[in-house]
Amino acid sequence: MNKKINSKFLVRQGVIAALYAVLTLAFPNLSYGPLQFRASEVMTLLAFFNPEYIWGLTLGCFIANLFSPYIWDMIIGTLASFLAVYFMSKCKNIWVASIVPAIANILVGLEIFLITKGEAAFFLTTGQIMLSEIIIVTIIGVPLFKILTKNKQFNNILELDKRGLL
Repeated sequence: MNKKINSKFLVRQGVIAALYAVLTLAFPNLSYGPLQFRASEVMTLLAFFNPEYIWGLTLGCFIANLFSPYIWDMIIGTLASFLAVYFMSKCKNIWVASIVPAIANILVGLEIFLITKGEAAFFLTTGQIMLSEIIIVTIIGVPLFKILTKNKQFNNILELDKRGLL
């Protein structure tokens, strides 16, 4: 990212981080554990349109994971989210980008398996997390973003057209 860090950039990242954290914390029973449906994950698509959102999304995930019942979520979960949004920012197709979080969250499935000392079945837990990511990001998020990105004001506020994808 060759963007100059200025107050506008910092505010935008702070708002995205706060929104991600609040959306995660608003539904704690769905946000943590072997079965996750984080509404906040729909926001990961921001990184597809504009790589600068990698920072706000990663910070928001870290903040949300401070409240996880799994202490390692701050590191492993945040790493998985960082890897997801980073690789999403490199994709040329929104549908391909939308499955990247599911793949990256294999790390979270492994984390839960190790923390529970095998009580949470690895393939079942990982499959559930991956399925929830596909539902939230691909099935809900992509159509939502296709609608939202038709609004020029939305695009201008978030500076989504940084890669010429719109």
